[in-house]
Amino acid sequence: MDTLDYFTPFTYIFKDKAWPKKFAIASLLTYSLIGAAPVLGWMLLIVRRVGQGQAQEVPELTDWKTLWKLGGQFAGVNAVWLLPLLAAVILLYLPLIFARSIRPGALLAVFGGTLGCVLIFVLVYSIFYAFFFPAMQVLLIRTGSVWQSADPRRLWRISRPHFVQYLLVFLIVGLGLFNIVLVLAALTVFLLLPPLLVYAGLVSAHYAGQLARLDGDYRG
Repeated sequence: MDTLDYFTPFTYIFKDKAWPKKFAIASLLTYSLIGAAPVLGWMLLIVRRVGQGQAQEVPELTDWKTLWKLGGQFAGVNAVWLLPLLAAVILLYLPLIFARSIRPGALLAVFGGTLGCVLIFVLVYSIFYAFFFPAMQVLLIRTGSVWQSADPRRLWRISRPHFVQYLLVFLIVGLGLFNIVLVLAALTVFLLLPPLLVYAGLVSAHYAGQLARLDGDYRG
């Protein structure tokens, strides 16, 4: 399997007769921060199912132990990737901390320069994060290890042989779909953000499952 099905990730959920119930449960859970964890686990089950070439019906949200375990692990992966962003935000406070050591006329320039550097870093870092996001899911399903799934070296190793496919998924989902989600969420005062994120997550999970099959030796 050298190519991806770019259309099915957007439509497969609607082929499941019980999709309204499953989608509603996932959306309601996502409205609470704690309830989002099993939804992440649910999406990883989809990655596993698609990766193994099984039927594409959306799994039931019934095996809560497995859902919480997988979701907690994936939340851990994202937490590891969040640490550099937190460090970047802390850097914004350095000019204020050393304000007494900086000439009053230069303080604004130092703060502006720091802010500019942080914004550039966040932008570049976010691009890398969005690109590796499917690889994180693939590695977690394969290894069950939070640290391995968050390791940039392993993520690059798994995505490099299929760079074009990962790049296309990044452009379609990371740049396209998620930006559309943010715009639509803003238009609804973010009231519909949880269900929109659930749909985007389902699309991303199907793509990740397809990417997992590219090597031809999927083990999930």
